Amino acid sequence: MGVWVGAMKKWLWMIVGLMGIDPVLGQMPAPEQGGITLSAYREQYQGAFTLLIPGGWRADGGMIPSGVDWNVVDLVETNIRFRVSSPDGRSFFGWYPRFNFQDPAVTNQSSMGILNIQPGQVLNGCWQYPYMGVADFVRIIVLGQLSAQEFQNARILGPAYPSPELRAWVPAVATRSECGYVNFEAVINGVPSYGRIYAIIYDMQGLIWTTVGCFGLVAPKDRWHDDERTMELCLRSFRLDPVWVQKATAAIAARGQQYNDTIRYLNQVDNEINQNRSQARSDMQTEVYKVLTDQMETRDPQSGKEYWMPAYKRAFTDGKGNYFLTDQTGPLPIEQNPEWRTMDIINRNQ
Repeated sequence: MGVWVGAMKKWLWMIVGLMGIDPVLGQMPAPEQGGITLSAYREQYQGAFTLLIPGGWRADGGMIPSGVDWNVVDLVETNIRFRVSSPDGRSFFGWYPRFNFQDPAVTNQSSMGILNIQPGQVLNGCWQYPYMGVADFVRIIVLGQLSAQEFQNARILGPAYPSPELRAWVPAVATRSECGYVNFEAVINGVPSYGRIYAIIYDMQGLIWTTVGCFGLVAPKDRWHDDERTMELCLRSFRLDPVWVQKATAAIAARGQQYNDTIRYLNQVDNEINQNRSQARSDMQTEVYKVLTDQMETRDPQSGKEYWMPAYKRAFTDGKGNYFLTDQTGPLPIEQNPEWRTMDIINRNQ
């Protein structure tokens, strides 16, 4: 995820408070010089979500319509279109709006050949494209459509990488799904830049496919090493406001009879997503906290007890309150001692 971001204890403890984690978990590392300041930001239009943003950075947009008239999701509930930019505007992160998609082959088949829908057209409020994985979605929809004017000479670097921590956002009714991210390079306003786009995609019985979320970050190549870590932390601090979720869910239910069966079905799916997000956010933020504080969670396989310790690759215990931590990966003499046993290192995102 990039280099360690030095930060003052003040905002480290603020992160702990936002995550709801007991701060008495171990010694905080001393802050490095030249750190950053993060502030809690609340979405300005509806108070729909909060997240951390770097000091001096500018937030634009929020829980607002996508700006596309045919986007049927906007008719059910407002959509997220949000960006946070550095003071010079060259580094930024944010969320893309949500759209619904249909496979044009299915549409043409269901019309018994009367329609001749081509990819890229819009029918019944759905963008006509066949189902895609994360890599194709970013290449064709994000880079090829949504950001085509802003990102010049965009090129994906490497394969799509899975993000299993995002799978909790996929509803149980999904028949297939993919959660992950791709890295890319592009020229933005004349500046060679790197970027990363996350996408959570799922299909509903071959009728409609959509994204639970699509978000990413961009920075100039000469400072990607520093800005990427900061923006990743801010992205993972995103959380919906529970009061807003209740109001939005009630508003959806009140308007549900005004729309067709497909839209009502999407509303039910979104309600399930909102209910399942809490644990996924907590686990993601706990893993971020470990990175920030250079700690790890361990488990004694014999007693089942869990302990927080300084981060090392391996840990051993004799079950009597004594521990041995090391980064060595080869055979160790302690492994031959029957009084000692290897501890499990916990990764909540697995």
